[in-house]
Amino acid sequence: MHHLKLTLTLTLTLAAILGSALPSQADDGAYKEFKAWQVSCSQTRACTMRQFLSDKPLSGFELQRSGKPDAPVLLVISPSDNAVTEAEGAPEVRIAVDGGEALVLSGPAVTADPGAYSFTVSGDLIGNGVIDSLKNGTTATITLTRGDKTAKGDLPLAGAAASLLFIDEYQDRIGHTDALSAKGDKAPNPALPVTDITSITELPEAIRAHFAEGGDCADTDPGMFNGNALSHQLNEDTAIYITPCGSSGAYNVPYTAYVDAFGMIAPLAFPTMVDGAPSATPQAFNLAYDWEKKSFSSFFKGRGIGDCGTYSQWRLAEGAMGPQLVLVEETFRDCPEQFSETDEIDPGSWPKTWPVK
Repeated sequence: MHHLKLTLTLTLTLAAILGSALPSQADDGAYKEFKAWQVSCSQTRACTMRQFLSDKPLSGFELQRSGKPDAPVLLVISPSDNAVTEAEGAPEVRIAVDGGEALVLSGPAVTADPGAYSFTVSGDLIGNGVIDSLKNGTTATITLTRGDKTAKGDLPLAGAAASLLFIDEYQDRIGHTDALSAKGDKAPNPALPVTDITSITELPEAIRAHFAEGGDCADTDPGMFNGNALSHQLNEDTAIYITPCGSSGAYNVPYTAYVDAFGMIAPLAFPTMVDGAPSATPQAFNLAYDWEKKSFSSFFKGRGIGDCGTYSQWRLAEGAMGPQLVLVEETFRDCPEQFSETDEIDPGSWPKTWPVK
């Protein structure tokens, strides 16, 4: 059985970089760095390559692409000064590589969101040459304009070609017509049965009701959905939905899961042990899901360092009333008064509350 196994030093480093509450759904993917680029991909094959720029007119550049066949590319560009996103007027983006003629992007393809501190660029960014320019160039000069406000800065492109190739490889597009970089003659691969859910509006109506005022998930931050919610089509008649649900603590994020069988939607209960007896809970914390194995795991941290708490594993099984979760293993460790930063964290080695000996 595979167990979560870290060192305290690694946990502290991750917490410092990503924040004390680590979203779980995206953890089951891949992460690489190429020069200044950071590339992350989820198990749904959705990938993002981003670069953070400090002390410059532009603070960040991000390229996003889902794992779906022929998926479009989305660019998210953040200025250091939000005045340009807050200005009145139609937004415009110009991208010039190595002093060449600038590609002007405007109209419906460009939106400015003051709340997100960013410009978003859509459209056929593969067909219009933007992706090839990023792959083959040295420096991209990007100009954001809205009304009388402008932000202009340079984006180093070292590592971009390797980042684009990594995305193609992870998304299984190498040699296919829908590749970013490594194009070929093969048709796009079929879509996976698992899909990211990026907003509450993408959920079935019966599940959205849980996020309405007075619902059990009403306090959920909508921003938590991006990268942390998904659906899995188990077969023609059955799907499961996994979403954040409720307010997150400092280092524990609550999740819930629903099953849609023949149009009937019901929450999935998470079996657990309480005082030595079987029980169940409607939520699990810091939840991860392996869609290929149809298995779930959860690590409720007793404190931020992760050296205590409850670790659980479940598998999806077909019950008399449809899919249900079966508790495979549960371990628990009370928080010690002292800890060492060199100690190893292995929840799989903690005392088992299930199975009972």
